[in-house]
Amino acid sequence: METFTPTAALRQQMERLEEALARLADQLTQLELLEAHVYPLPAVAQGEEHEPIDTITVGYLDGEEALAATLAAYRDHSARTGCSTKATHRLPGWMRLPAASAPLLRPLIDEINECKLTFKALVQQAGSRDEKFELVHRALPGVITLQIYRKLTLLEGDLHSLGFTWADKQSINRLSREQVLEMLERSRRYVPALSDNEEWSKMVDQEVYDIRRLPADAELRIRRPVKTHPMINLLWLDREPRKQQIKASLPLLLCADSQPAVTHLGHYPPKLRQARRDRKIGGEPVIERLHLYLYQG
Repeated sequence: METFTPTAALRQQMERLEEALARLADQLTQLELLEAHVYPLPAVAQGEEHEPIDTITVGYLDGEEALAATLAAYRDHSARTGCSTKATHRLPGWMRLPAASAPLLRPLIDEINECKLTFKALVQQAGSRDEKFELVHRALPGVITLQIYRKLTLLEGDLHSLGFTWADKQSINRLSREQVLEMLERSRRYVPALSDNEEWSKMVDQEVYDIRRLPADAELRIRRPVKTHPMINLLWLDREPRKQQIKASLPLLLCADSQPAVTHLGHYPPKLRQARRDRKIGGEPVIERLHLYLYQG
């Protein structure tokens, strides 16, 4: 068995993935296309990936144009000029093919997703975050790793409905005072690249002091914003659970003879959106870098 350097192994795995994606493109262009819909999103400009998202204008393509955009999105792994490399390119959408197409597509989709898992495993073996970055960009300059990792979705069966929506919730984790103190003590070992040991230790000492000043029964929450992204809500006709929700980063493939009811992706924010309020978590963060707040219920 031949032995490859990590760089050569990663390049070879990428070649396998691209070859399998080329076979999928050939297969999809030969099958009967019952319908196809995609919703192009504006690219995120370089340097704007952390800016708050107020509006997103959604495009629309269907039929053969949607198929062409889908095939391009499946093979889109590289940075674009002037666009952020920290924000992945998303193309929400879906294609419906006859139910009889599933046995032809399933082995190929499984092969592609297995290639992606193997690629990810090779990257994870590299070591630290910086070492992983160096390996990927030495082997494949200009790629966006998360876009390679994204799996393709193939669904089989009759759907009652398929609806696109926007998700921009916050992730909230409940913590006691003692759990936060344990977290801070662990963080002493992980000094950020731009800090020295003494500065980091002093900062953690101050954070520990601030937490110890809180009542012993204080309830704390880590509240992190989740980047706005499109999702798909599925409602199945004949299976349990009937409801399913998946990310809409890439167009999904549906093999079904019946046509589901569809709610297309609209502009963000939705017109009827209601403001959410959580008055029990708020005020100034106790520890800003952790997004840690005091629960005021």
